[in-house]
Amino acid sequence: MIEFDDITFIYDNKPLMRHFSCRIGEGEKVVLYGPSGHGKSTLLASIAGFVLPDEGTIRIDGKRLDPATVQHVRKMTAWLPQEFTLPFDTVKALVEAPFNLRANQSAKPSDATVLDHFSRLGLEAELYEKQVVEISGGQRQRIMLMIAALLGKKIVLLDEPTSALDPHSISLVVDYIRAMRGATVVMVSHDTRFIESFDRKIYIGD
Repeated sequence: MIEFDDITFIYDNKPLMRHFSCRIGEGEKVVLYGPSGHGKSTLLASIAGFVLPDEGTIRIDGKRLDPATVQHVRKMTAWLPQEFTLPFDTVKALVEAPFNLRANQSAKPSDATVLDHFSRLGLEAELYEKQVVEISGGQRQRIMLMIAALLGKKIVLLDEPTSALDPHSISLVVDYIRAMRGATVVMVSHDTRFIESFDRKIYIGD
């Protein structure tokens, strides 16, 4: 599904990651972990073509990732960065926005589906009608995870998806991610509890 073949990233004329290779199979849930500054988030971003390696190749579904194929890959990818802004007044508007795009309209969930997913993530139904400025960072994080899941993409990329969560919420998020049966999920995390909850872990470091 996702193949890294001898890739190297260079930042400020120094190697950020050197000669990295691995394969992630379809449907796997994989955590990238290790010390800061060794290229985990860069590696995650490279799957969606936001960054291309200075050396080596990346293949998605057997196709080499390059400027000619990157748009195709992005159409089948949901991306949740570590930091994001939410330029919407209400939570409902935030949830509906991605599904108003023509490419995602067929996946648009009903209100009942949204509220069911809220429940699975420990979110109160009342949040759906609240202003975005009224909700916490942890609530925002879970709502964005839900949107990524409901888009129904083949690849889901999550950068520090539990950084603002308490242990109980982390447990709910782990169960939620495991239930994303059809998706290949690649995650970056420094949270030991979260990392140890998944069978496939890839250390990125010296």
